[in-house]
Amino acid sequence: MNLYPYVVTFLGAVALTLFLIARDRKGSVKAVLLKTITSYLFIAVAFVSFMVNPNPGVTTFFMLITMGLICGLIGDIVLDLKVLYPESSSPYQHGGMVAFLVGHLFYLAALLIYFGFSWIPLVFAVVIALAIILISIYILKVDFKEHTIDSYLYSFFLSYMMTQSCYAAVSHGFSATTLLLAVGSVLFLLSDVVLIGIYYQNNDSRPFIAVNHILYYAAQYIIALSILYQY
Repeated sequence: MNLYPYVVTFLGAVALTLFLIARDRKGSVKAVLLKTITSYLFIAVAFVSFMVNPNPGVTTFFMLITMGLICGLIGDIVLDLKVLYPESSSPYQHGGMVAFLVGHLFYLAALLIYFGFSWIPLVFAVVIALAIILISIYILKVDFKEHTIDSYLYSFFLSYMMTQSCYAAVSHGFSATTLLLAVGSVLFLLSDVVLIGIYYQNNDSRPFIAVNHILYYAAQYIIALSILYQY
């Protein structure tokens, strides 16, 4: 097995560690730059995985997953600008959420094209998204304010990406690619659950920030590595 994608993943882990050391509640230009490098590296993992995977049938899968990762990179930069420039917090948060939502659409496209459609994950996605929204509003007392529509749409597409990934894993015998996509999507959802606490409940301590980013970057790097095993 070619180790180059894992070497790049290791470099990403180093960059993430440096970012978490630099990142605090107020943010900084240095932290934004380190976060950008960390995000560029998960795109690099996708490219290296594609280069060492000899199967020509993986091209469309690679392109869709990479577009999703690029949207993640854009969202990462925009959301950290929200921290760096709190006076413009709302438009930056809106832009970041839109970028990630579009990224999930690319991931969904890859899942549906390569692993097939079923109503089952769609139904489960609606249930999970509703559960997240209702728990946030009625138990956690979250007020999404001007981001209500963004949050509802994002919750659905994030949930759908996760349920479709899990469906693909089950229906395709837990192949390496589908298993990585399923694990990555679950970690993605967990990172955003933590993010609700950071954005709407002022749980922006260093441990919360670290957990959120570790879950998120683990998700993106794992999703990028799925390209290595797609046949």
